[in-house]
Amino acid sequence: MVSKKSKFRTVVLPSVIVVGFAVGLGMAIDEFVASQGVYRTTVWDLLNGRGELPTGRAEVSQQVAIEVCRQKASRELGRNLLLTRFDQRSSRYNGELKVHTVFINLTVKDHEREQVYIRCDISAVNRMIIESRIKGMSGFGFFNS
Repeated sequence: MVSKKSKFRTVVLPSVIVVGFAVGLGMAIDEFVASQGVYRTTVWDLLNGRGELPTGRAEVSQQVAIEVCRQKASRELGRNLLLTRFDQRSSRYNGELKVHTVFINLTVKDHEREQVYIRCDISAVNRMIIESRIKGMSGFGFFNS
């Protein structure tokens, strides 16, 4: 006869670990796919209470969204931020979600030779930064929001 302790170690614990790993992997893949350019709600957003986008009329222009994103970069990098350049080619507006996706190329002190940029998803309803990420600097900004 198998003891309860032995059954827990051989059946229950490995099952919980496998299910937990599968759920975590699914969330990671979902977040990775969502960060490839177009804003969409992820499982992580829902778990953190950020799943619902603001509703109402879209009154925030692209110029305002650009300035909100520049200010976010300035707050994150402080005096290390040397120059910002709006990336018109990569930036876009999603009319269905009422979200501006803004890309701004950054020149950062001690990282001048690296291609650094900030990506901001900004609500066209209320100027709220839904998500932002600074990428391109080694060891910086992996999980910014």
